Amino acid sequence: MGNQEIPSTTPSGESSAASGQETPEHEPFQEEPPSPQPEEPGSGQRGGNILVAYFSWADNAVLADDVDGVSSSSVTPPGNVQQLAGWVQEETGGSLFSIQVTDPYPSGWDECLARANQERRDNARPELVAQVENLDQYDTVFLGYPNWWDDVPMAVLTFLEQNDLSGKQVYLFCSHGTGGLARNVERITEAAAGASISGNIFDCYEREASASQADIQAWVRELGYGGNDPMETNQTARQIQVQFGGNTVIYALNSSAAATSLYEQLPLTIQVEDYSTNEKIFYPPQRLDTTDTPLAQAGTGTLAYFEPWGDVVFFYGDYNQHPSLYELGQVVSGGELVSQMSGTITIDIAD
Repeated sequence: MGNQEIPSTTPSGESSAASGQETPEHEPFQEEPPSPQPEEPGSGQRGGNILVAYFSWADNAVLADDVDGVSSSSVTPPGNVQQLAGWVQEETGGSLFSIQVTDPYPSGWDECLARANQERRDNARPELVAQVENLDQYDTVFLGYPNWWDDVPMAVLTFLEQNDLSGKQVYLFCSHGTGGLARNVERITEAAAGASISGNIFDCYEREASASQADIQAWVRELGYGGNDPMETNQTARQIQVQFGGNTVIYALNSSAAATSLYEQLPLTIQVEDYSTNEKIFYPPQRLDTTDTPLAQAGTGTLAYFEPWGDVVFFYGDYNQHPSLYELGQVVSGGELVSQMSGTITIDIAD
């Protein structure tokens, strides 16, 4: 079986190739993918109408070869806020969206500080790579960000001004240093004047972010958006490991039907193929059930399923959203190794 082209959508509604390669010779499957059905708001709500948007230095920096992954944990993937957002998404089953600027920040602390301070003095609004598609489908937004030197990153204000959150319930989570939340909440409230911003805010010290999974997921459940059923909570915590050439990449699966379909086929020893310049793919023995599965809306690190061709996709670069591309989960560790996958890989339940 050949590979698929994941098209983008032009203003006219026509499809155009995402990577510039030719469309595969075979025809796609003809069945229409089911549309995720939004749930009614309420206690224990999960999935389709929840957006988890976040800004992370790790998603917005050009990494230098000599960056120290220990002392610079905020900038090396997965970054502090990136991890927090992944755990919120895991608990809620919502859609993950990374706020990314077109002009990445330096990976050096001093250089990034200088630019951030200049943007703050200029009250700048850095240009973003993308906006949220179909924002109207979400009525609840979890918004994560770091405290950048006693202020909110200006890119977060760009996001809020370009994506109208009026009438939506918004919950904030933040990673910070000794400055705490500073004026972040006031700044965000001003930029999203029409939103209902909760005063129940999750914040943690930046050096404790990597150990905050239990705390932030307990916070989500306290808000009434987590998996209240113990069986469902266990499902959202499912992790799989992908092994190749002595390397291991860990993914956290969401609670969707498609992720369950993949999970139930494990273990697998299977061939992985290169596709375009941003993904590796494989074809599971059985097709996945996409009923009520959220559409893939994140960037690097997404594990997805392209329903028309029936292949699972490991994204190690940004990609265009598509109405037949479904999210299965997000990378937890080893994401920088995905581009090196080749030949035969083994996929199994993580210990």
